[in-house]
Amino acid sequence: MEPFEYVVVLFSLILGLGIAQLLTGIADIVSNLRNTKTGLAHSVMVFNVFLLHIQEWWYSYQYASDVKVWTLPLVLFLLIYPILLFLLARMLFPTGLRGHETNLEEYYYDQWKWFFGIILSIIVVSFLQNIIVSGWAITSQIPQYLMALAYIIFLTLDIHNKKAHNIFVILQGLAWLIWAIVDPYELK
Repeated sequence: MEPFEYVVVLFSLILGLGIAQLLTGIADIVSNLRNTKTGLAHSVMVFNVFLLHIQEWWYSYQYASDVKVWTLPLVLFLLIYPILLFLLARMLFPTGLRGHETNLEEYYYDQWKWFFGIILSIIVVSFLQNIIVSGWAITSQIPQYLMALAYIIFLTLDIHNKKAHNIFVILQGLAWLIWAIVDPYELK
């Protein structure tokens, strides 16, 4: 087994746990649809986080060629991204002490600052990993700057408008979806 294969198993495990959280949450909604109130922003956020999990799984393969020597500090640094994704997936659905809640629209608007803060952290970690590990130029990451700026604006202005949230998460999802479709990255 190559070092990359050894490391990517842990990446995939954490990403798989995040996807399992999302699918479990969706299954819980479907099985209790009559008593569950969903909202557009929350539903789109779930889709976006699912897309981010798949995107991270796809792009983690690049480390097979980008990383020549695997060290524990490097692996821990690279694990930050999937761990943050898992936390976000886990937090998207009320669990534990809040597990009885069935109004997901209300839950979203109660928790959106945490969701956005984690996504902002994910963008920053992605930016740093692209520079440090993959050797990207700072200037090649304009989309990350713009996405981070949008999240900073939402968090700083403490925007509570439902229409603004709906539009923002839809635009965010479209941006990630378009990027995934037009990106030329291929597994080799």
